[in-house]
Amino acid sequence: MVDSGKILALDYGLRRIGLAITDKQRTMVFPRPILEHKGESYVFEQIQKIVSEEGVTAIVLGYPFDDRHVETTQTEKMRAFGEKLSAAVSVPVFFEDEKYTTAQAEALLDSYGYDYKEKKTQRDSIAAMLILQSYLDRV
Repeated sequence: MVDSGKILALDYGLRRIGLAITDKQRTMVFPRPILEHKGESYVFEQIQKIVSEEGVTAIVLGYPFDDRHVETTQTEKMRAFGEKLSAAVSVPVFFEDEKYTTAQAEALLDSYGYDYKEKKTQRDSIAAMLILQSYLDRV
C-alpha cells in the first residue's frame, strides 16, 4: 500500500460508478459525484483525470464476494476490470470487499429521509465511501 496521499474509491456499476476520496492525511472520506458509465475508455480517462487533478496516490475498487466470502462470476469480471484500470491509470489499484455496501448506503439515506430519486443519485457514492472507510480501517 502507498503510505501517503489521497485515495480514490470506486463502487463500479454498469451504468454508474460511485466515487469517494480521502483527504491527503486519510482522516476523512468524502463522496464525489457519480461517474456515468459511457464505456471503459471514457471511464479510465475520467478516473485518470481525477487522479491527476486531486493528487490521488492509490485507488480502491469494490470487490464483490458472495455471503460465504467466495468469488463469483461478478468477482471475476471485477478483477478483469481492475486489471484494465491498473494498466490505464498511473497509480496502484487495490481491492476491498464491498459486501452489503449498497444496502448500507440505502439504509443510511433512508434514515436521512431521502426519496427514491435522491437515493438513486447518492447511493453509489455513499457505497464508495463505505468501501473506502472499510479499506482504511483494515490497513
